[in-house]
Amino acid sequence: MIPSIVIFLLAVAGSCSGFLDNTLPLYLFKNLDTKETSTVQTSLVADKVRRVPPYFSYKLERQYVVGVGGNINLTCVAVGYPMPRVFWKKTDLSESYVVLDDPSTAPIGKNVLTLTHVESTENFTCVAVSALGNIEATTTVIAKELPPSPLNIVVSSVTSESVVISWKPPKYNEAINKFIDMGVIAWFELFFIIHRSDKEDAALFTKGEAGEDDSERYSESRSSRGKTVETLENSLLIDGLVPFQTYEFTIRSAGPVGVGLESLPVEAQTMASKPASAPVSPQARSLNRDSILVKWGPCEQPNGLITGYKVYYTNDVATTPLRQWKQHDAKSDEFMTTINGLEPDSRYFVKVVAHNSEGDSPLSELVTVSTRQGIPGQPPMLKIKALDSRRMQLTWDTPLHSSPVVGYTVRYNTSDGEKELTLTSPHEKHVVTGLHPDKYYYFRVAAYSDRGQGEFTEPMISKTIASIPLSSPTILSGAATSSRSVEIRWKAPEQKKLNGVLTAYRISFFRLEDSTKPLDDSEESDEYDEEMKDSIEKISVVVPSDVTSYVLSELLPYSTYEITVAASTMDGYGPESAIRVVKTLEDAGSEEESTAPDYEIH
Repeated sequence: MIPSIVIFLLAVAGSCSGFLDNTLPLYLFKNLDTKETSTVQTSLVADKVRRVPPYFSYKLERQYVVGVGGNINLTCVAVGYPMPRVFWKKTDLSESYVVLDDPSTAPIGKNVLTLTHVESTENFTCVAVSALGNIEATTTVIAKELPPSPLNIVVSSVTSESVVISWKPPKYNEAINKFIDMGVIAWFELFFIIHRSDKEDAALFTKGEAGEDDSERYSESRSSRGKTVETLENSLLIDGLVPFQTYEFTIRSAGPVGVGLESLPVEAQTMASKPASAPVSPQARSLNRDSILVKWGPCEQPNGLITGYKVYYTNDVATTPLRQWKQHDAKSDEFMTTINGLEPDSRYFVKVVAHNSEGDSPLSELVTVSTRQGIPGQPPMLKIKALDSRRMQLTWDTPLHSSPVVGYTVRYNTSDGEKELTLTSPHEKHVVTGLHPDKYYYFRVAAYSDRGQGEFTEPMISKTIASIPLSSPTILSGAATSSRSVEIRWKAPEQKKLNGVLTAYRISFFRLEDSTKPLDDSEESDEYDEEMKDSIEKISVVVPSDVTSYVLSELLPYSTYEITVAASTMDGYGPESAIRVVKTLEDAGSEEESTAPDYEIH
């Protein structure tokens, strides 16, 4: 009986070899517990192998809906023993079919059919075949028209930062379940073009999901999802826009089968608001003993048409309320003006304001100028860069001048007061050296000509880079607390020599080889025999910066140790402290060496 079963199985397998070239062989499923004794054992294994006809483990839907021109993946998964091959075929209206895969080389177990640019409704059948038979499952891919664009798009309720867009749902034989506004907040995709006088930008703007704070603005992204609106909603508030900008909006609707085409664009311009930024780069210089020249650049955020500029000036202190300053008006297309009738040999403070139909801009930076003929103005665009812990690089632009600039004067604060450097060449760059690490410095620069020195810039503050400490901690005491431990106490380095924020301490120690010699006068001493320095391994332990004492444990009895402490900033460790020598107490009960502690060895 058993041999006949084996012959039957082999015959069945052979009859389907055209489909099963890559099916897993039966011997991979044999009973591994069966003893290998005779030929009959092979028959018993074959008798015990479980035969499973193919079946679908992932069922296809009866139909799938896709928009005309869309794409879809159909996945078919079948299992059994032996594992079946899976292939697809397409059935037309005449019930004839076209095999889409070669059954003899079709994938085993799973086959994904990718359909692109679907234009019509068609039936597709998945076939799974093995030595034990074949099964089929059929599905219909239905191609439907995408929804048309919304109608009658209207922009209303326009403010300087928001608009309301409304529309009429299009006629469509399927329910429209959402609208995609190509240019909106949160989950709405918003595609719009900002028309500007100097450039034209096109971008997809999205806003964060609902629940985030109101300070969010649109951020450029072409990969963010849009936010869907329920069918009954046919209007949308779009906020966070830029004042006095023209936007171009398009909207598209989405139905069950996908997203339709964009609507025709609709333009809207937000209203103006007062300028959000001040005139840039203000400068001034003396023309003669009673007049000055003032120059500036346009606002970066005018938020409307600039209608003019106001130049405020005073020869009182700079903190005088603005209402007490004198005012000089300039036209909207002027970025330079002359102010006459000033006091000779006087210092004046100047600020510039732009204004449009909605109000004034913020005040510009303060400019200082003297009515002394021939002296240069303040150097503009002073910038400071820390090069390292002891050097700062200063750069600036050439100031307004009538007489040639022959040099510059640099002033900066030190621990001894203010220090002045005279640069005898008209180079707009200088590196200040000899500074202290991790310290704040303020710098001022003035230009001078053959007629005299101009006004200094407003102070610019910067900080040098931190460095390692310049001094070490001071060990206050070191004493043996037992035959195997020593307590060490210390205090931090001087604050002015830390060169940064203290981050840690490192305690280093090692045992002197000749530890039997007693220390002079006490158990500890700062002086020791140089011959005892034949050390073995130096060991370190790191503790937090708020720790100023530590017990070294797991030491050897009646042994002499050399101990130092170093402080660290973010840049590394400074010098080690003076050496403290401590000897552990005698332990007559044991002469065995202790297990090495978990310290860093180096």
